[in-house]
Amino acid sequence: MNSTLSQAGGNSSTRRVSIMIGCLALLTALAALWPVYRVFLNIEIDTNEGWNAYYADAAMGRMPLYPSAHQLIANNYPPLSFYIVGGLGRLIGDAVLAGRLLSLAAVLVIAGGVFRAVRLLGGDATSAGIGALFFGATMCRFFTSYVGMNDPHLLAQAVMTIGFVAFLQARSQDRGYALPILLMVGAGFIKHNLVVMPLTAMIWLGINRPRQMVKSALLATFAILLGFALCYLAFGPDFFTNLRSPRAYMLKHAIGAIGHLQWIAVGLAAWVYVGITRRADPNIRLCNLLNTLGLVMFFVQKTGDGVAYNAQFELVFGVSIATGLAFAHAPALPLARRWSGEKLQFILLLAICIRLLASARLEPVQLLMDPGFHAEITAREAAMSATVARLQDTPGDATCSSTLASYRSGKPFIVDPFYTREQILTGHLPPDVVTKRIDAGKLTVVKADPLLHW
Repeated sequence: MNSTLSQAGGNSSTRRVSIMIGCLALLTALAALWPVYRVFLNIEIDTNEGWNAYYADAAMGRMPLYPSAHQLIANNYPPLSFYIVGGLGRLIGDAVLAGRLLSLAAVLVIAGGVFRAVRLLGGDATSAGIGALFFGATMCRFFTSYVGMNDPHLLAQAVMTIGFVAFLQARSQDRGYALPILLMVGAGFIKHNLVVMPLTAMIWLGINRPRQMVKSALLATFAILLGFALCYLAFGPDFFTNLRSPRAYMLKHAIGAIGHLQWIAVGLAAWVYVGITRRADPNIRLCNLLNTLGLVMFFVQKTGDGVAYNAQFELVFGVSIATGLAFAHAPALPLARRWSGEKLQFILLLAICIRLLASARLEPVQLLMDPGFHAEITAREAAMSATVARLQDTPGDATCSSTLASYRSGKPFIVDPFYTREQILTGHLPPDVVTKRIDAGKLTVVKADPLLHW
């Protein structure tokens, strides 16, 4: 009798877990609706979009990719993303759309990387799927401003993820470390602030395979120096001048970023508990290293002025892997002595789903159910068109707060507001550097309709 009741209870727990997995998949799909739909709208998702589009065109020969020091613009990104986006943009006729589509594809690639990483670290297919869904849902729900936005960060992280997963594969076979190292170096030439995954790989090698770490470090150093040499040959000293563009740093930015951890709080808590209780497992120790470095680098990077949510993305990746592993290790956790492993899995999934629902972002629901929302979309697209028309009607050089509107108007890139502000803050430019040009009639500032930014 007791055996029958126990089996019935187990079947009930299994059904509850299956239902929650279905709920998580549904919430992920719902959260993705708005970023996917927005990709094709004529609005500005972020001021970076126009900036990246200008330099994608520059990579195709329309202006220098790395401007000279006397200009009020600078490009502090490595070159590869601009050639990738510019090439795809030339193919489809729109660099902005190209960048947005690559951003969406990158999220899928990274989610796939989470899946594969969980499998290589000992999780089953279901656990790997949980980790991948957690990543996709978290990105689409809480980091909407980056998913499907024309910016190279997610593209670089996708390549870095491929390299890191290749490292995990090499680790499992104890051979073939060269390709992962080269992939991660290549990702650094798309966006240069992704350091958590390569650091994790190097530290793990240093602890467990010291000789291999030395060989990998030498290979990485050679590849980086070769990349810099090629950039110098292609762009001259302006490449290094642009890359070293000054930026203000303030500790208060990092302190204020503590609240940003709320979006991954459930996965973070799961990682801390599993990371401590299951630390004897070498796969868990590697995950602990990845997430510890992710936390540290998140706060270090957030000290920089103008550093946005993307500083957290490597941590989101690591926590997503940890979430999948937490699901896999649930039956072996100390809490499983009081509750079954399936109950712990159910609680984890329930907490994830509740956190995903606890957000004021209602765009996916509005997109499906609110006619007024579609009217707002039309109004915002009209605001972009009107601002572009005003810029086109302005004779001579003109700029506005929307770099995308400036780009769409065909006006040359004259003033980078963020770069100019940082130059002024760090004492490299006088405070009136822009107003002098305006007063001299060399530059006109056109007011952008605030509705165009969404």
